[in-house]
Amino acid sequence: MKKKYKELELSSKSLGAAMFMFAVCIYMVITAILNAQNCENIIYHVTFAFLIHGIILSLICSGVWILFFGLGEKYGFFSRYLPALALTAILYGISMIIPAIKNIDGALFWIVSGFSSSFLFGTGVALLSEKKKRTTGIRSVLLWELQ
Repeated sequence: MKKKYKELELSSKSLGAAMFMFAVCIYMVITAILNAQNCENIIYHVTFAFLIHGIILSLICSGVWILFFGLGEKYGFFSRYLPALALTAILYGISMIIPAIKNIDGALFWIVSGFSSSFLFGTGVALLSEKKKRTTGIRSVLLWELQ
């Protein structure tokens, strides 16, 4: 049992890191598109508050996805997928009231990029986990086992 929790922790951390890096990439693409439309020079500026916010929320959201799809084995796919998605949306919604995030320009783009990366990676893990269960009969959320 201890080994399973250690594997879930490692998987959660690696998924959180992937979510965070993808959120940063999406934010940079959104910034580039907006600056190109306004014919301005592209200046990438990610504030420290956004980075801390992104790291914390990516880790929390990856933990939510891993818990729902790593430990919630007795429920069906959609009965685990929809609450995980709703909880992720609620976490990002609550994070919009953080004063450091709310008052900085681009906060909405940061929240959107963070939620979309959590949604995409979480959905990917969920689908790969279900695919592995159907082919092998073993449920796993270990990212290095999902192919």
